[in-house]
Amino acid sequence: MLPHLQEHEALTVEHIERTMQLCRGELTHVVHYAHTLKEEIDRVSGFIQLNTLVVCPACEKVCCINKHGYYDHEDLIYVFSLGQERPVYGKGIDDTAPCQFLSGQGCSRERSVRPFRCNWYFCDTLLAHMEQGPAKPYREFITRFQGIIETRQKMMDEFSLITRFRAD
Repeated sequence: MLPHLQEHEALTVEHIERTMQLCRGELTHVVHYAHTLKEEIDRVSGFIQLNTLVVCPACEKVCCINKHGYYDHEDLIYVFSLGQERPVYGKGIDDTAPCQFLSGQGCSRERSVRPFRCNWYFCDTLLAHMEQGPAKPYREFITRFQGIIETRQKMMDEFSLITRFRAD
């Protein structure tokens, strides 16, 4: 990761941590949405895992690259709302290298606390495999995925509302 991004991330982390401490009582809805998101991600994890177990080992080009393994602002709000800490990142790893959390058995991080862009990126081959499988599990996945997107947006809206209110 570039040095200026590390500085920016440190400031973002500091801001969110301070907000979480100062506004803890006001962030109950944000925390609730974060826990709901975790539960929903856990519910779809099995479906995704069944498909990645078939598609990913045969892949010649790794989609899981290092630059996708970093949390963005929204990811940090989510993991801090769960009471989790962000992972410690290795230094000097090229952004285009395989993700530092990728192991021989897949990602070493629990799906529910992976960065959003990491969790919800599906290459064309994986997406086709998911779509060609049994229709009912795929439809359930799509419905849950839409719910995850909506809940995440509600969490972010609530966090923004509280922080905007506090800034006034």
